[in-house]
Amino acid sequence: MRIDLYNIKKKGMQMAVVTTGAVLMSFTSLFAVPGFSVHAEETKEEVEQQKEEAQQGQAEAKANAEKYQKKVDKLTATVNELDKQATDISTQIVQKKQEADDLQTEIDETQTKLAEAQVSEDNQYVAMKKRIQYLYEEGDVEYIDALMSSASFEDSLNKSEYVDQLSSYDQKQLDKLVKTKNDIAEYEQTLKDDLADVKKVQADLEQKQSDLDAVISQKNEEINKYSGDAAMQQALAEEYARQESELDDKLAEIARQEAARLEEERKQEELRKQQEQQEDNNGGADDTDNSGSDDNSGGDDSNNTGGSSTGTGRFIWPVSGPITDYFGPRESPTAGASSNHMGIDIGCSYGVPIAAADSGVVTVAEWGESGGNYVMIDHGNGFVTMYLHNSSLAVSVGDVVSQGQTIAYAGSTGYSTGTHCHFSVFLNGSYVNPLDYL
Repeated sequence: MRIDLYNIKKKGMQMAVVTTGAVLMSFTSLFAVPGFSVHAEETKEEVEQQKEEAQQGQAEAKANAEKYQKKVDKLTATVNELDKQATDISTQIVQKKQEADDLQTEIDETQTKLAEAQVSEDNQYVAMKKRIQYLYEEGDVEYIDALMSSASFEDSLNKSEYVDQLSSYDQKQLDKLVKTKNDIAEYEQTLKDDLADVKKVQADLEQKQSDLDAVISQKNEEINKYSGDAAMQQALAEEYARQESELDDKLAEIARQEAARLEEERKQEELRKQQEQQEDNNGGADDTDNSGSDDNSGGDDSNNTGGSSTGTGRFIWPVSGPITDYFGPRESPTAGASSNHMGIDIGCSYGVPIAAADSGVVTVAEWGESGGNYVMIDHGNGFVTMYLHNSSLAVSVGDVVSQGQTIAYAGSTGYSTGTHCHFSVFLNGSYVNPLDYL
């Protein structure tokens, strides 16, 4: 069955509400198969076409992921700037609240002073009224007595002026108290006006802060959306890379099967030639008991079908070094790398020779997206070995190699995190643990 991830990707773009986790779960259920097999209806050209589509899809998904990430970065910078403005406004609001509190305290103190001034005015007014009442009630006698007792007209004028001065003093004191009270009242009104202005500025700042908070909230929602889109596209790119790796394996299997078919045809052709030679050598066998068949050494030579093309089934290490990653499940070390490691990684220096683990026929010697420069060797009896991430290759397809022969040189091409030799073993088309055969 052909898996068209390109169509899946398009559906995923149309359904932007699908979460990354759901996408990954659907990918896992769709593609998580323990091995691979080449179906009869799949030709090399079809698999190569699928691989090309996977590469195109991966490139498109990566481009989309980068586009969404740029939007996230731009929005994040905007939010950071808005946050600074909001912080500045918050500081101003705190200052205005303090100003308002200080003004209210001063207003309260002024109202106390105003009340005290009102009491002083009231007391002065009461005292003045009593003196006026007294002068009014007793004024005629005292005034006449003052005039009659005056030694002169000038003296009488002085005594009359004294009485008037007492009344004028009370009036001045009262006027002074009234003025003080009015001044305090005017100052109180000024403070109230200032308080109203401060509260208006505070309210404007709070509205501006509320507007900023709404914008920041909207921007954060956009950041979450684009972050989800970027993550989904990145997951899609990684899934394309994983499928491409599987398609590389399919191409390698097709090449192995083709090499096996050619080898079988070669063996059949040699067998046919042997039979023809046998018939030619035994042409006179019916006329004599001494057929001379025991002297046919040429038949023994023709039975040599190139034993080096079939291995022993017991492999040598392709390169000396520590195992840096074992066969089986693991965390993907880099984007595109499998999370189910179908081989072992052997650490080594760059450019060291990679040896054939056993004798056999080279079925693949090329470059792949995930495996870089890689080689596959068919050892017969269902065994195939694979060597990935080489810096360069030393063999070509169809070469018959012997055990220990240099087939490549170590490198870090393809999806690799450093120089090493990835060594895989297939038995009857399925991956097996190489350590069981070394």
